[in-house]
Amino acid sequence: MSLLLIDKSAYVRGLEFSDDDELCLCAVTRLELLFSARSRADYQLLEQDLAEFRDLRMDSETFATAISAQRDLARLGEHRVPIPDLLIASCAQQHSADVAHEDRHYDVLAGVLAFTPRRTGADPPS
Repeated sequence: MSLLLIDKSAYVRGLEFSDDDELCLCAVTRLELLFSARSRADYQLLEQDLAEFRDLRMDSETFATAISAQRDLARLGEHRVPIPDLLIASCAQQHSADVAHEDRHYDVLAGVLAFTPRRTGADPPS
């Protein structure tokens, strides 16, 4: 079974994944998703739904990896990726997880971090 770290862009599309994947979240994705709740009741329901996912720990190693990756991206002139995406990709590398996404930034991040970006849709967004 492989770990599949879910990005908000994949979660909101409600797409299905392989039975061989263990679906995971990290603190950043959890916070992004909960931020989008429209009411206290929505927040509570979403929090219950998200409790079903395995949580991948983020710690000082995650942040050190993110800083190093941002530095590597700056050398390539591509460091302006969103901080949440940078942290999620760094967490994926730390835990040897793939990232399910619909966000072009993960393709850029895969050039400097060791994780596999997996687009969840049939056609990549333009």
